[in-house]
Amino acid sequence: MISFDLKLKRYDFSLDVSGEFDDGITAIFGPSGAGKSTLLNCIAGSLRPDAGRIELDGGVVFSSVDAVWTAPDKRRIGIVYQDGALFPHLDVQRNIEFGYRLIPQAIRRFDPLDLAEFLGLSALLARKPGELSGGERQRVAIARALAISPGLLLLDEPLASLDAARRGSILNYLRRVHAEFKIPMIYVSHSITEVVSIASKAMLLRDGSVVGFDRPSALLLRAAALGDVVATDPAAEYTRAERFENILDGVIGESTGHSTMVRIGDLEISTRRQNRNPGEKIVVSLGASQIILASSMPQNLSARNIVKGTVAQVWSSDGLVFTQVDAGPKIIVEITENAMTELGVTVGNDVFLVFKSSSVDVFDA
Repeated sequence: MISFDLKLKRYDFSLDVSGEFDDGITAIFGPSGAGKSTLLNCIAGSLRPDAGRIELDGGVVFSSVDAVWTAPDKRRIGIVYQDGALFPHLDVQRNIEFGYRLIPQAIRRFDPLDLAEFLGLSALLARKPGELSGGERQRVAIARALAISPGLLLLDEPLASLDAARRGSILNYLRRVHAEFKIPMIYVSHSITEVVSIASKAMLLRDGSVVGFDRPSALLLRAAALGDVVATDPAAEYTRAERFENILDGVIGESTGHSTMVRIGDLEISTRRQNRNPGEKIVVSLGASQIILASSMPQNLSARNIVKGTVAQVWSSDGLVFTQVDAGPKIIVEITENAMTELGVTVGNDVFLVFKSSSVDVFDA
C-alpha cells in the first residue's frame, strides 16, 4: 500500500496531489508537464516535497510535520527509466548484480541469475549495453531493479523508445513479474494502450493536480465522466495520435495453408502463417479500430475470425465509442456513435467481433 499527500513548488510548476495505491499495478497518466515524473521522484526520494506525507507499506518515509525523511537508498524502491540507465562499462550480469551487492544478505529475495533466466537474459550475460536491442536493455533494467528485492517498482515511461513489437514483449514480462513476485508497481506513461493493457487503476494528472482516479478504461476512455478537463487535455488526443491496440498473451497452435491458429485462453483465432512451433508463447496485438462489431452472426465474409462475446462496458469519447467485449479475453473495439446507435449496443448484449487474419500482429513473448 502506497499513500501520499504532498505539495512541491519549483519555479513555475506546482505539484499538489494525494492518493492511495494498492498492491496492484497503478498507472499515472497525463500530458507532458502534468507532474507524473515529479510525483514518482518524490516517492522514490530523489525529490523532497515542500510539505506533506508519504507512506510505503505502512511506514512513513516522509513527513514535514514529524520531520521524517528516509534517504532514497533506504526505501528499497526499484526504478526503471525510459532509457534503462544501464552502466555502459558493465556487462549484463554486473549491471543486474550492482544493486544486489549493496543490500544486506538478509533481505535478498532473488538471485540475479534466476532473474536473468526469468527475463530471458541468460544468453546475454557477457554482453555490454551497447550490444543489446532496446527491448533487451529494458529487460536488464527491470532485472536490476528487481535484484534489490524492492517493496515497490516505479516505471517511468519504460517503453517510450520501443517499437510495437518490443512494447508488447516488455508489457508481457511486466505482467509476469507482478504475477510471480507480487511487487506493487507504479507505471507512468502517455500511452493509452500501455495503461489499459497493464494497470488495474489509473490516476490522471493535469497541471500538477489529480483530475481522476478510476479503472483505466473508465478514466481514459469515458470523456463524459471527466468533463472538459479530458476533452481539452492533450492526453485525450490519442484518438488522433495513437489508436488503441489490444495486447494479449497467446500460444501458437497448428498451421494450415497460409494461416496459423493462436490460442488466447480458451479463444482460438486465425493469424497469418507464423514461422513458429506449436506451443510457443507469443504476444498478440489487435487494433481496436480493425475489428468490426456485429449485433448478429454475420454470413458470407472473407474475414477468418468471427468471435462471439458479451458487451461488458461502453464509453464514448470525441465522437467515437469504445466497447469492451468479454470473449474470454476482454477485447476493446472502436466504433462510431452512429454505428453504436444503429446496432443498439448496450451492456449485456451478445455481439460478434469480426477481423481478418492480417489484422493480427504476432510478436515473440
